Amino acid sequence: MNRPHTCLSEEERKKYRKIHQVIEKNIKNLAGEKSVKGFEIGSLIRRINRLYDSMSNITFHESEISGPRMAILINLYLQEDIEEREGITSSHLSRFQGVGKNTMSSLIYGLETQGFIQRENVPNDRRMHHLRLTEEGRNLVKQLVPQQMEYMNSLASELDDGEKEQLIALLTKLLHSLQMNSSFPQKTMQDFR
Repeated sequence: MNRPHTCLSEEERKKYRKIHQVIEKNIKNLAGEKSVKGFEIGSLIRRINRLYDSMSNITFHESEISGPRMAILINLYLQEDIEEREGITSSHLSRFQGVGKNTMSSLIYGLETQGFIQRENVPNDRRMHHLRLTEEGRNLVKQLVPQQMEYMNSLASELDDGEKEQLIALLTKLLHSLQMNSSFPQKTMQDFR
């Protein structure tokens, strides 16, 4: 699968390296004697996350499905084999994907219009509805996920298997540290598990 990408010129790379050096120097000056390692880790994770998200959106462009819409389809597919056979709510998806209810409503409407999901009213609550995959949505997930896994694996191809395992272990440990040191209410922390 061909994936469009943009390449920076050498001049642009130099410019970004210089900007990064200036930011790094100023952060260290502001921090004084304190270590800036935590800041550097957070900065790298945010940059990697933005790049992964951007590249994922490009990947699904060929199928006319955005990355956020594909995440909804995958979530619905996976939930079918768990306890939520009747479907899940848009608020669950909103929390899971970290987007607002209006954004989620728009994503759901688009998927519904494309024929990939359907809404079913909850019998005891007219305001609520459950979302389920249509057969077409299920087939799309089965078709695209293997391609996406291959692509995501290629993005980490500079790391050998041992380095990948080590990185996964370290990121898992960092996630646990964030959860333990967070002042978020317990209910909010469940959204990050």
